[in-house]
Amino acid sequence: MQKQLQQITADMQLEEHYHTLEKALLSLYFYKNCTTKSLAYMTDLPIPIVSAMKKEFAKQGWGKHSLTKKGKLAVSQYFQLSGANAELYLQLTTDEAFRTEWINQHISELSTIYDARPTADVAIDQAKCTVETALKRALLALDYSMLLNKRILCLGDDDFISIALAFLLKKIAPHSATKIVVLDIDRRVLRTIDKIAKDYEIPIKADYYNVQKPLPNRYAQQFDCVYTDTPYTLIGAQLFLSRAIDALKPEAMRHVFFSYAKRSYQKQWELQQSLHAMGFVINSIKYDINTYEGAQILGATSQLFVLQTTDQMIPYIPNQRKFTRSIYTGEVERKSVVYQCNHCKNSLTVGAGNEYTTITQLHSSGCAYCKNNKFSQIKRTVEKSQSQQALGHHILLELHDCNVALLNDVQQIKKIMCQAAHKAKATIVTEHFHHFSPYGVSGVVIIQESHLTIHTWPEFGYAAIDVFTCNSKLALQQAVQYITEQFNAGNATQHYVHRGK
Repeated sequence: MQKQLQQITADMQLEEHYHTLEKALLSLYFYKNCTTKSLAYMTDLPIPIVSAMKKEFAKQGWGKHSLTKKGKLAVSQYFQLSGANAELYLQLTTDEAFRTEWINQHISELSTIYDARPTADVAIDQAKCTVETALKRALLALDYSMLLNKRILCLGDDDFISIALAFLLKKIAPHSATKIVVLDIDRRVLRTIDKIAKDYEIPIKADYYNVQKPLPNRYAQQFDCVYTDTPYTLIGAQLFLSRAIDALKPEAMRHVFFSYAKRSYQKQWELQQSLHAMGFVINSIKYDINTYEGAQILGATSQLFVLQTTDQMIPYIPNQRKFTRSIYTGEVERKSVVYQCNHCKNSLTVGAGNEYTTITQLHSSGCAYCKNNKFSQIKRTVEKSQSQQALGHHILLELHDCNVALLNDVQQIKKIMCQAAHKAKATIVTEHFHHFSPYGVSGVVIIQESHLTIHTWPEFGYAAIDVFTCNSKLALQQAVQYITEQFNAGNATQHYVHRGK
């Protein structure tokens, strides 16, 4: 059936790819009868496209508003729906009250399993989510048609999302061909998941993997969706998401369910810049799903991004070699906290490089002098690793609808760019500008702090300008504003990039 769906997608020139057709067929299978309007709502497609899609289904003999006997058989075989609980599928996808009740009813059933999770290893940013959170995350696969007849990767799984997914799958479609793979660096997690999968006969394969190493070929381009709860650092998130891209099938409309700690607006902006650079579309951000057990660093909650792939996916970090930079919070931000024993007033330092790396360890051990386990914090310091400090600040400036004559005047352009360097309070070392025939100018102003460059296209009224410095104290925005005004740009956009961070 997949080849038929791919052919229909090609014939319709459907940008959404065949995944949307799968979603439509599942709706027709479980809902029995769907109007064009209702199917458009469920697939997020315009009504004319849904009408055309139904006609293509009819040509295959699958039916139009409802599935024929042939259509039901084809869909059932494709998604392995023998013995599927249609009523549960419908209730979980349409009735929010039922969904909440269903989750609450099954928390106790899963709690015994989840209680077997190893203790969280804070050195690798582990924080165990609640059973309720695990079930809510699993249901996202159902919502986005990523549960049935799919290959699902859990990239790091101290939260046991794989268990919740397998549990949900068994309830809805016990004979589904879905495969769930767990890759994790924590062998305790892998051993526990392996045992649970064996005891409960659920389709999970657990394998050891250090995300700082290239993704093994056997897992490359194999998966329909990825679940990952990454380290709390930006570089950690970038690395995990890059490996997720390597693992996903090279088709648009695959999904990544990505949990990440809430951050300041500036750090949130940097994260979303990274998502955009990698080619992801942010389908939605969920703020009411992730809750963690005793995760003070997260405020016990985090946000969950539903990311969708495009045809322009580019891993932020290449897969060719080992990644050597630090990715975990304790490595990137070396924190040390001085605690004082409430009983004998002895002071102890907790943090990387000390006898106790976490306050939990100190509480468990107790004061070395009096064994009391009550402490008060008296001093806290945070030292960021050098890799987190930007080495350079780079503004990419694009000017449209400029003064056309000026864009071809090499002497005036030279004057403007040199004056812009002065506006930035930079020190000019040298400059060189060249006029092309019949038109266009390229030039560079070398400054002690780095450079300013320009290339113009007079025929399009456009100029591309770089302002780059390794001195964060320079007034870059004053230089940019001066250049924009001098070229009389009707439309100006700029991209700010931290280099070497």
